[in-house]
Amino acid sequence: MSRNLQQSSNFIDGFHDIRTQLSALRSHFGMAGQLLGFGLFWSVAGVLLTPSMKFYTWLMTAFVYLPCIYLLIKRFGDFREMVQGRRELWLFLVLFSWSVISLSWSGTDENYLTLIKRELFFLSLVLGWVVWGRIFNRQLQSMLIIWGAMAGVYALVSIIAFPMRDLPRIYGFGSFMDNPNPAGYTIGFLLVLSCTWWPQRLWARLAWAALQACSLSFVIMTGSRGPLVSLVAVAGVVMLVGGRPLYRMLAVTLVIAAVCLFMFEPSLLQRGDSERLGLIKNALELIPQHPWLGIGLSANYAVSAGGAIFDHCHNFVLDTALQYGVIFTALWVFLWGWVGLRAWRCRDQTLGMAVLLAWVFASVALQFDVFTLFGRARAMWMVVWVPFLLSLCLSKTPVSERPLIDRV
Repeated sequence: MSRNLQQSSNFIDGFHDIRTQLSALRSHFGMAGQLLGFGLFWSVAGVLLTPSMKFYTWLMTAFVYLPCIYLLIKRFGDFREMVQGRRELWLFLVLFSWSVISLSWSGTDENYLTLIKRELFFLSLVLGWVVWGRIFNRQLQSMLIIWGAMAGVYALVSIIAFPMRDLPRIYGFGSFMDNPNPAGYTIGFLLVLSCTWWPQRLWARLAWAALQACSLSFVIMTGSRGPLVSLVAVAGVVMLVGGRPLYRMLAVTLVIAAVCLFMFEPSLLQRGDSERLGLIKNALELIPQHPWLGIGLSANYAVSAGGAIFDHCHNFVLDTALQYGVIFTALWVFLWGWVGLRAWRCRDQTLGMAVLLAWVFASVALQFDVFTLFGRARAMWMVVWVPFLLSLCLSKTPVSERPLIDRV
């Protein structure tokens, strides 16, 4: 009976904690802060839950863009203080401005006002993450846990429905996840973001492990090699820096399982390099045509390999160089390295370890598929931007705190 009373007390305390967090949001930012908090949650969760891209955009407008613009005007001092305290954000603003100015020479067929509006909406999302995530760091970490749980449930439902859908390779539901590659990257990335947390109670550990296993199984069943290689890279980092022997053993197990998968599943290797080397070679030949400024934001290019024409070179760095030039790309690589260095220095923090693992996952993933820096919302946008956004929420001075990956 005392055990039941204790569990009831824990539930009441947890409910009270949620109310306290909501009260803190309301007292600091008002109703707009609560809307923005939900909008930031939706910016990632909506990739899994939204039935269409248009519905996703509507909710982003209502819960992120409009509240952020309102808060930007009402609490401009907070935004200015945050921006002044983050030099990497200054570099981002330079790159952002460069991308918008590149419209002047891009020659794109899209409406310029539509593109500028899309870019300004994205800027408001970044600023919203910076201010909200820095002030409400605890709620931000709760988001990571919820996203991981949602990814596990989503993966479980997809696995159960897979035999009834008559698909050669598994993928998700909705407009964002209707292809094995973006589905694999999205679920794998959310798995990495949430794997640094481990509950204390035995039943909760078992449930959490089952959800994580569902996410991992989903990634494997997609047959997409990019997410698998990225997860193996994350496992390698865990073996080097990740806490207790148990987690290192799990990381070693993952690496061995990946090697066995490639050995005993011939289709993964029979697909060869999927014309990647040909695309990279063709992209390298195009860069000298516009080396300094690139072809501009939203401009189209074509690369060929194996007798087929593609509108993307399937390599993030080369795509960025084609779009914006080599100087822009060098600045972006510097900014990306800055993010990784900050995550490494803050790896003793709970959020810092999550950012470090996400950064490793993204650094590997960006070499293999259709990732773009500034573009339309798609499932894989989070792989490019979430590590950067979360790094802006880290403390500038590392705090001595055992990461959740090592916490019992």
